[in-house]
Amino acid sequence: MEQLRRSLTPSAVWSKSVQQYMATPLADLSVPISQLEFVALDIETTGLDFSKDKMLSIGTVNFNTESINLATASETFICNQQVVQAKTAEVNGITSNQLDKGQPLDLAIDKLLNTIRGKVVLAHNAVIEKGFLKKYFLERYQLSELPCHYFDTLEIEKKYSFAGRTRLHSSYYLGDLRNHYKLPEYSAHSAAIDALSCAELFIVQIKKLKLEQYGASIKLLKS
Repeated sequence: MEQLRRSLTPSAVWSKSVQQYMATPLADLSVPISQLEFVALDIETTGLDFSKDKMLSIGTVNFNTESINLATASETFICNQQVVQAKTAEVNGITSNQLDKGQPLDLAIDKLLNTIRGKVVLAHNAVIEKGFLKKYFLERYQLSELPCHYFDTLEIEKKYSFAGRTRLHSSYYLGDLRNHYKLPEYSAHSAAIDALSCAELFIVQIKKLKLEQYGASIKLLKS
């Protein structure tokens, strides 16, 4: 990913946030995991089809392996012309009124880039976040991919936990894995809360699964 970032030629059509992001080296994965800075990310969407579904909100929170900076927790609603379907609203609780007051997609992505610049992105089932961001950068800037290091709590559980390796888990949903690790259940649901939930799960995984031992091999945790 760092090689990809370095290979990209700056373009006049890039926003200032894109320019700053691309000019900043990615996080160094050779250092101990405890030295890395993370941003937990959750993107709420109208569905899981990258070709037609839309991003509705972006939730983030900054953290490291010892603490979560709750003051940085943020959720950005995205204004688009698509009417929220009742089935989608049931799942994520996002209403048309919230989206009407949201930001244009370009500004929401610029805000995200400012947040994750130089950090490692964490998500649960990161293929969703990666897929929607990949679609955005391909359509908006003709970039095949956003240079970014992703860690995935779902993949970490599958690869490094006993229950994951032996297929004892009946479900890998975020809430079910939190319950497995005796983490509390949040009564509300939003992109910001899901990002926080993911960060908490990751910190517990790091401690319980003793992943600090990987040190310079931390890149094995990438999804």
